[in-house]
Amino acid sequence: MPSVILYASISLDGFAAGPDGDVSVLHGWAFGDSSMQMHPQVTGEFFAAGAVVFGARTLRAGDAAWGDDAIFSMPVFIPTHERREPVTRNGALFTFAPSAAQALHLARDAARERDVYVMGSPTVARQLFDAHAIDEMELAITGVVLGAGIKLFDELADIPIRMTPTRVIPSRGITHVRYRVER
Repeated sequence: MPSVILYASISLDGFAAGPDGDVSVLHGWAFGDSSMQMHPQVTGEFFAAGAVVFGARTLRAGDAAWGDDAIFSMPVFIPTHERREPVTRNGALFTFAPSAAQALHLARDAARERDVYVMGSPTVARQLFDAHAIDEMELAITGVVLGAGIKLFDELADIPIRMTPTRVIPSRGITHVRYRVER
């Protein structure tokens, strides 16, 4: 059965983005920081997914890191309050939906029998956690303390959320921890 997997990079103090939404420190590997490296197993699993959902902040951050490179081999769905037509960029069709729930619904249909990844975006992650739509979570814990910014788990409506760790994979500057969400 395919899973909905939240993939999020966080600092040691739980921030998913720094002040002003800056993700360059947490995603240093994407911005040329050689002290950080995603583990190839985690990267391979992500790129085997059938679809991806991420928020507008992640889309804007990707503009700086991805440029015009073909990054995605799967469709991408973005919840937004502004009505936008689909666009092709970074090797994929980007479709905009009016809500996180609708974006996930479209992503599940597109993914068919493959997993759907929810990438970054604390706002989207919170909405999907509150809807009990996240099956697993892959945290990329970066060895940095930011001290301020946007927390991944602030303002969740339905807590506590119990999770069971299923694996830990160390990599250069990042520790990947996978959790199964208990229901």
